[in-house]
Amino acid sequence: MHDHLTIDLTSHHRDLLDLTIPEALDRAARAWPNAGALHFIDTGQRMTWAQLQQAVSRVRSALEALGLKPGDKVGLMLRNQIEFPLAWLAVIDAGALAVPVNPRYTRREVDAVLGDAGASWLVVTEDLREHVAGAVPPGNVVVTGHSGAPGNAEGRTFEELLRHPATPRTHQARRRDVVGLQFTSGTTGLPKGCLLTHEYWLDLAVYGAAAFGDPQRILADHPFFYMQNQAYLMTALASGGQLYVTSGLSRRTFMRWLTDHGIDMAWIDEGMLKQEPSELDHRLQLKKAPVSAISPALHKPLEERFGLMARELYASTEVGPSTFVPWERTDLVGSGSMGWCLPHRESKVIDAAGAETAPGEVGELCLRGSGMMLGYHNRPEVNAELFLPGGWFRTGDLVRKTADGQHFFLGRARDMVRRSGENISSAEVELHMQAQPEVAEVGVIPVPDPERGEEVKAIVVPKPGSTVTAAQIISWCRQGLAPFKVPRYIEFRDTLPHTPSGKIAKSVLKAEDPLHDGVVDTRAVSSDPL
Repeated sequence: MHDHLTIDLTSHHRDLLDLTIPEALDRAARAWPNAGALHFIDTGQRMTWAQLQQAVSRVRSALEALGLKPGDKVGLMLRNQIEFPLAWLAVIDAGALAVPVNPRYTRREVDAVLGDAGASWLVVTEDLREHVAGAVPPGNVVVTGHSGAPGNAEGRTFEELLRHPATPRTHQARRRDVVGLQFTSGTTGLPKGCLLTHEYWLDLAVYGAAAFGDPQRILADHPFFYMQNQAYLMTALASGGQLYVTSGLSRRTFMRWLTDHGIDMAWIDEGMLKQEPSELDHRLQLKKAPVSAISPALHKPLEERFGLMARELYASTEVGPSTFVPWERTDLVGSGSMGWCLPHRESKVIDAAGAETAPGEVGELCLRGSGMMLGYHNRPEVNAELFLPGGWFRTGDLVRKTADGQHFFLGRARDMVRRSGENISSAEVELHMQAQPEVAEVGVIPVPDPERGEEVKAIVVPKPGSTVTAAQIISWCRQGLAPFKVPRYIEFRDTLPHTPSGKIAKSVLKAEDPLHDGVVDTRAVSSDPL
């Protein structure tokens, strides 16, 4: 195995690497005019590729007639509804920038994102119109739904835009033009807008489609205002597949979605194993699936139960898909490997001083190549810190890279516990504890300690009906973790707080009283020194 993966591209894939998103949509409409492009499961709304291209042209033409210009920023405060992909593509077609906004944001958060982006337009779902009144000029608001008279001061309706005659495209984009600001927490601090280009999205589309064999029925069950559903849409654009869009994530309905719609591409995780076994387990058309940071102990059981291959795919909003484990490497199942660089990526691992580490040593992963974000909008000081000479981007993730180019994820560089001079990856401890049969979920955080600087605290959510004890948890930890990594403190809870994207909200846990009466000091349940 060389430093990079080899992925075979078809002539269609290779052609896309020279196009912009509007050109790629035009090509899809010509190549698969009557093939399904969008299927909204809850509403039954559908569009073929030709219908999608025509609708996008009408919306783009209407926005231009209203005064939208290349370079304008357009907030998209929409749920998983058909207006999102139409607006997203139309804004890009006009040469403007799409700025997705979480519909659950408070007014303060909306103003912060739109203000930081410099957005002067907004497409918003009808029930949130009053919530964002005045955020942009009233004439630059487009509302989904049927309320309001056409053309009134409250803004236009999306239905008006869809009725507008299509006019020829006048803006000629280049591949490295910015098409959107995707806000993310990134590696540090408050949300920042990632500057994403045509090249970013089409590189992602091409290598995603090629690596997964041109999937035809893709499940889009994440929020559209995050990058996942946008990435699935672009993958469908490259493969000629159809996007099956849900209203959001649902563990209860997930298996039924897969089987009812013959889904052949969906992001999965070990949580599928928590579902009661059923006849649906053996009816999946899904045979190849991406996973991320899956618990090594549960990787093989996941594949065996559902009769599929699951491979680690390392990706982020900043760098897009970057490393992948080949399908044929069954020997790496359960190894914790996140694979080798995709053809358009290079990697290196650096130490705290910025020097490249020797093979096998732990350090921060840096990546470079085509189709990465251009930087964070309005964050010159952060860009100066995270972009190194030569085009390298510091990911903030700790990895170990072997001599043959294989990567092993160890955790976030800033999601660490510093105990008596030892750096302990919270993710590493969490992965090990998550594999304990009676543990449903766990979050590991640092807590202050006068002797060691910080100690490891694990907040554990047991599985329903479990009677697992702190002593049993510690015994499990001692079987697979070095003594200094074993949690000093254990707390049991019914639930953990989560961010809108589903991650454990570590900032909430760290802000709480760390050592209250409900916390068990593991020295009281073990005679061995930690």
